[in-house]
Amino acid sequence: MQERVRNCVFQIIADSVGTRGEGAYFIDVKVKGSLKSRKIEILVDADDGIRIHQCAYLSRRIRERFEGDDELLDLIGENFDLVVSSPGLGEPIILPRQYLRHVGKFMRVTFTDANGDQIELNGHLLDVSLSEDERSWIVMMPEKNKKKGHQPIIEEIRVYLDQVVRAVPDAEI
Repeated sequence: MQERVRNCVFQIIADSVGTRGEGAYFIDVKVKGSLKSRKIEILVDADDGIRIHQCAYLSRRIRERFEGDDELLDLIGENFDLVVSSPGLGEPIILPRQYLRHVGKFMRVTFTDANGDQIELNGHLLDVSLSEDERSWIVMMPEKNKKKGHQPIIEEIRVYLDQVVRAVPDAEI
C-alpha cells in the first residue's frame, strides 16, 4: 500500500510543474493505523524550503487522487487523515538533496571514520557537493568548545555522504 501511495504522490508532484506545487520534491511517506482510522503522513520539501501554500496545494491534489481511485480507497479506507508537511527541525535528513537547504545551519552528524568508528560531529554545514560521477560530500565546521581557556585550532571537516549514519539539522543554542 505504501508503494502505491508513494507512486501516486510522485505522479502528482510531477504534474505540478507550472502550478503552486512546483519545485516540491518527495521525501517519505508513512501509513499508520488500521482501515478504520488510517493516518497518511507525506513529507515533501523544496530546495529553497517548502511553503505552506505548496503543502496545501499538494494535499488537495493527493486527496482528490485518493478519493477518485476506488482501488486505492479500498486499500487505505475511506476514513483517513492526510498530512502533507516538510520535515521539521530535529528530523533526520533522508535524501542527499536536503543538505543543500541547510548550508550555513547547525547540524548534528554521526559518521563512520576510516577505522569503522562512529564519530559524532556538531557544527555548521559549510558546503555540499552532490555528484553522480564522484563521491558526494559535505563540509562541516565543528562547534567550538564552550569552555574558556586555551582553544585548539578547529578546521573544517569533509565527510563523504556514504559515511554518514545520521544527519539532523538542529537549532543553535
